[in-house]
Amino acid sequence: MSEQPPLASDQARPLYSRFAWAYDRIVPEPSGGTVVHVARTLRSMGVPTGSLVIDAGCGSGRYTRGLAALGYQVVGLDRSPALIDHARRRPTDATFVLGDLLSWQPAEPPASVLCRGVLNDLTHDTERGRAFESFATWLRLGGLLLADVRDWDATVARYSRQSRQERSFRHARAVMSLLSETTLDADAHLMRVCERYVGKVDGLEVDERDSFVMRCWTQQEVESHARQAGFKKVEIRLGKDTGIAPDRLSIVAWK
Repeated sequence: MSEQPPLASDQARPLYSRFAWAYDRIVPEPSGGTVVHVARTLRSMGVPTGSLVIDAGCGSGRYTRGLAALGYQVVGLDRSPALIDHARRRPTDATFVLGDLLSWQPAEPPASVLCRGVLNDLTHDTERGRAFESFATWLRLGGLLLADVRDWDATVARYSRQSRQERSFRHARAVMSLLSETTLDADAHLMRVCERYVGKVDGLEVDERDSFVMRCWTQQEVESHARQAGFKKVEIRLGKDTGIAPDRLSIVAWK
């Protein structure tokens, strides 16, 4: 697939910025499975409790905190200042770092890198390749990458049935609904999402609109980037077969 033209940065998304405090309420169920599911997978793949794990694109820190509570040493990395600030406000033994996974370097090689739902925000071939190169550079020899991405075919099946969604929540400081509509660009494997936030926050009426773009993946693309980055063994399975969201691809790769 050819390089895509520049697109709006995901940093503009309200859930990554001014509404970061609402992220876990708007998205109550992570697409990559529960923390317990992730920990069980890590252990089954030879990453025992106590190992160093980097949660790349940690967002609000749900997996970072959860794995730390289960005994892992975890560093959560994200490039959103608002999400990192929100993550740091909650008690945990984990460490949170503000940084871009395409340029950041860890202090020591981890046993595993976790990357859930983040790689869809990378829309250019070059930055997708650099992401896998970063993971391979970080990991110690024999280290494990555990990731997931949106599967293009499954995404088409899902959004051809229901392109509009609405999610609502109540909080001490807010009552809010998020309405979204998704259109698909088959040539570029893009999801173009238009959102509207409606409600009341801290007593003030909210009615904001935003749009952003994500790019889905194919199994062939994932394997190509992983192999080129130096991963020696790559396993890619459909999400529905691995206990994560059915419109995802589950990636396990060893350095």
